[in-house]
Amino acid sequence: MTALVVFDIEAVPDLEVGRRLLGQPEDAPDADVRRMLGERYAREGQDPTTAFLKTPMYRIVSIAALYAKREEGGGPLTVTQIGSRSVAEKSEAELLLGFVKSLPVDSRGTGPILVTFGGNGFDLPLLRYRAFALDAPVPGLHNGGRRNYWHRFGQDHIDLCDVLSAYGASTKPSLAEMAALANIPVKIGGVDGSQVEAFVAAGRLAEVADYCLTDVIATFCVFLRHEMVRGDLRQAHFEASMDNLRSTIRKHVDQKPLLSAFL
Repeated sequence: MTALVVFDIEAVPDLEVGRRLLGQPEDAPDADVRRMLGERYAREGQDPTTAFLKTPMYRIVSIAALYAKREEGGGPLTVTQIGSRSVAEKSEAELLLGFVKSLPVDSRGTGPILVTFGGNGFDLPLLRYRAFALDAPVPGLHNGGRRNYWHRFGQDHIDLCDVLSAYGASTKPSLAEMAALANIPVKIGGVDGSQVEAFVAAGRLAEVADYCLTDVIATFCVFLRHEMVRGDLRQAHFEASMDNLRSTIRKHVDQKPLLSAFL
């Protein structure tokens, strides 16, 4: 049995870290610190109040994941669990440690294959940076599960953005662009990553967690399509995998109506 975990993280600037980096007092206003960080990292013409920062400057606010398994030798993928959590429910350290501890390990001590979209550049290193910042041991990410998630060209962590662009040989696609190619729902309800900071500031963390989960499901759909296209998933097994995903979603759609777009 091969286990697979698709995950995504939503994050916002860590203004406490920003104050230390910039040498600002503890009572420096958040808005001023955010602007100063933006000025440090913004590209020419970017608004410093919303500019994307370096990955170490972020803290985790939500983690979403989909867990699936596949019999050795092939066959469809079966989804065993989907879910998302935010810092409205648990502390950041609890989110991080809970996710890493949730990674299944088989009888041989082997952890799951990880799947992301853009995870090599952000999600996976963010887990390591935040573990460092929070003094949190995460051996499961560092060969504790007999996987090397940090080898960019390996098979233990599949970053679809990297793989589909031949590791940057062509322009890297966005998840929205790949979803459009395959008619997969994405950015449901008009929410996208550019709004996460504002949603968190407004206390709308449940919406951020739901958005994060929709991106995970879209990523899984892109993964299934990619596996079918490259011949690792037969057409019948691809369709069975999609049917199984829909069955799983139906169990959650009452609590998370946003997921109905995938049905």
